[in-house]
Amino acid sequence: MVIEEMGRLTRFLEDTMLRVSMILLACWVGIAAVARAQDAPTVAPPEADVHSFTLPSALTYEPLEVPGFDPGLRLAVVHGNPMGESGDYTVRLILPAGYRFPPHYHPKPEHLTVLRGTFLIAMGTDPNPDAIEEYAPGAFLYFPPEQPHYGGAEGETEVQLHGEAPFKIILANTGA
Repeated sequence: MVIEEMGRLTRFLEDTMLRVSMILLACWVGIAAVARAQDAPTVAPPEADVHSFTLPSALTYEPLEVPGFDPGLRLAVVHGNPMGESGDYTVRLILPAGYRFPPHYHPKPEHLTVLRGTFLIAMGTDPNPDAIEEYAPGAFLYFPPEQPHYGGAEGETEVQLHGEAPFKIILANTGA
C-alpha cells in the first residue's frame, strides 16, 4: 500500500513538474517576443503596401497655426502626408483646455475619434452655444466634405483624424 501511494505521488510530482516547465517555457517565449517587439522600429514608411506601426512615444506634436484660429492647437502626424497631393493620412490633434475653434470646413471627408478629454462640436456657420454637443473618449464622428462645423474642448482633449490628402481647413464665413 505504501509503495502504491509512493508511485502515485511520484507520478503526480512528475506531472506537476512537466506542467510547471511548460508554463515557464511559455512565459519565457512571451517575454522574449515582447522584448523583440519593443526593439522594433516604431514607424514604417507611409507606403500603401507596407505595414505601419506607430507607438505614442514616437509621435512629435508641433504647433498647428491656422489663420483665423486661436493659437494652442498641436498636431502630430501618425501616418501618411496630410499635406500631400493625395493618399490617406492619420493625424492627432491636442486642443488645450477651454479651446474654441471657429466655423470651418474641409474639402474632403474626415473621420474623427476622441482619444481623451471632451470634444465639443456643432454643425453650421453661425456659432450657437446651445447647439454644441459633447463627445467623450471612444466617440466617433464623421464629417462629410464641405460640412461647416465649430466647437472646441473641455479640458485638454486629444482627437485622431483620418482622411484623404490634402488636409485643408477653410473658414466657413470667409472661404479663406
